[in-house]
Amino acid sequence: MKVTTEQKETCIVDLHIELPPERFQSEWKEVGAEYRRLTTLPGFRKGKAPLAIVEKRYGREIEQEVTRKLIDDSVREAFTEQKLVPIQSPQVRDITLEGDRSLRFTATVVTRPPVNLPEFKGLEVTAEKKAVSDADVDQFLEGLRGDLADFTTVEGKAVEMGDFAILDYEGSIEGKALTEAYPDLQPTYAGRKNFWLKLEEDRPIPGLAAGLLGMKAGETRDVEVSYPAEFGEEKLRGYRVTYKATLHEVKERVLPALDDAFADKLSPGSTIEAIRSQVRERLQANAEENFARTVRGEVVRQLLEKVPLETPSTMVQQESATLLREIIMENQQRGVSEEEIRSHQEELLGAAKQSAGDKVRLNFILGEIVSREGIRVSREELAWRVASMAERYRMTPQKLLKELQKHNALPGIEEEIALGKALDTVVSHARVNGEEPKNPIHHSQESLSHEEPHVHGPGCGHDH
Repeated sequence: MKVTTEQKETCIVDLHIELPPERFQSEWKEVGAEYRRLTTLPGFRKGKAPLAIVEKRYGREIEQEVTRKLIDDSVREAFTEQKLVPIQSPQVRDITLEGDRSLRFTATVVTRPPVNLPEFKGLEVTAEKKAVSDADVDQFLEGLRGDLADFTTVEGKAVEMGDFAILDYEGSIEGKALTEAYPDLQPTYAGRKNFWLKLEEDRPIPGLAAGLLGMKAGETRDVEVSYPAEFGEEKLRGYRVTYKATLHEVKERVLPALDDAFADKLSPGSTIEAIRSQVRERLQANAEENFARTVRGEVVRQLLEKVPLETPSTMVQQESATLLREIIMENQQRGVSEEEIRSHQEELLGAAKQSAGDKVRLNFILGEIVSREGIRVSREELAWRVASMAERYRMTPQKLLKELQKHNALPGIEEEIALGKALDTVVSHARVNGEEPKNPIHHSQESLSHEEPHVHGPGCGHDH
């Protein structure tokens, strides 16, 4: 076997592998004999057909099997010979089987980049820890009042900013209805019937609310609006649109009083003071979570800053594609139109690439910390992660476990847990706002048992 290496990037190498005809012929004999043993052909008992007839009947299949086995075996041999430790399955291309049965191909191998890890314990982190004030509690309660507000019709009132109007409106450009010009345009822009609209500057249609000011119930008015050149809906950019609006009612929002009756609506039998106390506790918990998130984010920023690292481009590309799909899905779930998403495609792709590069770099850094600290993942940790995933996917833990084992996905989940524990370790040793770490995490050197994890769930026989 002849192996020639070609370094493509710091962490990517091409292996150009050539196998002599003897390797192919030897493997052919073994595979051909196995086919003969398992084959039943007309006129012959199983395994008794002449090899020449079997090879004639299954020649293509035997050749494919021989080629696959030779590639797998020779790539593993090349890893050992070149002292390479791949972190992904190699990408094989340019497979050529010559007439003399010599075999040539190229395998692209991604290896782990060298990580020059500095001292990562005792990072100095500054993060604001917000205290919950009475004003914060009042603001939250105002939001709850808004949720329980009543709306009353105000007879004879001229509509003003901040009022709620119930109206019909239909847009047109030069006399042609938007619904005809652009059948797939969002109804918010094309027109609606009996639509509740809170009059606010430039929302949802720039200039519409201002054009409705002073109208009373029963009146109809044409309102001309000009869409800016950078407007989110591409079809309307730069256009002047006329909206024919008919106002049906003017509504006024009436907020409930902050009393025990209001508290009872939120939680039967509760008092306003009890609600205030619950709100404060909730806001305090949110503040603690935000503080912890900020500290964690600052630790990540410092790790990325302190450890310059050249990452494999293939991994960044794969991660970019994954993150871009997640970003698009999140926007779709928020109701953002496909056209608006397409209009920001370059921006979204740039954000995905940046995030992907940072994520891949961080994972290599944390992977080095996993090794340095001897971090291991217990069977219980793996089992609880699987159970949590099963709940999210609405599957039984046992069924999900079988699917993960089928696709060999458990090692990847185990790695995710280990990387998370590595980051937890760094965070726990950080000096936050000048204070010494309160509960630094230390790891034992115990290794993970490779027995199948027990996943808690219905029928597992344990009390939960």
